[in-house]
Amino acid sequence: MDAATAIKGKVATWLELAVAPQWRRERCKIQVHAVGPRDGTCYAISMDGRWLCAGSGELTVFHGLSAALHFLKLLGIEDFEPGEPTGMPAVGTGNHHCMCTDGGRGLLPCNCTTRRCLTH
Repeated sequence: MDAATAIKGKVATWLELAVAPQWRRERCKIQVHAVGPRDGTCYAISMDGRWLCAGSGELTVFHGLSAALHFLKLLGIEDFEPGEPTGMPAVGTGNHHCMCTDGGRGLLPCNCTTRRCLTH
């Protein structure tokens, strides 16, 4: 199963999560899920069972748990829980938008083939 098939019709966007009123976010179930066969490498986030996607519809994947937690912290989300592994193939084989952390510069796009942050 590719990422597009797995998330079809069950998506939430960054904007939706970011601008949701505080009362709504407090009632949302935010989960962080391992992606691919190697736990601890990449992670996806779900909001009430819907996968977090970029505005272009690509699944948002974070290289490393620290990147996923950094993203949630930027949005002021502290209440989340671990979710079940996604069951999706390893990152690099599907339609996704990968982000990683690079020192103190925050989140950057990640080249999942080389597992390195892309710097501008």
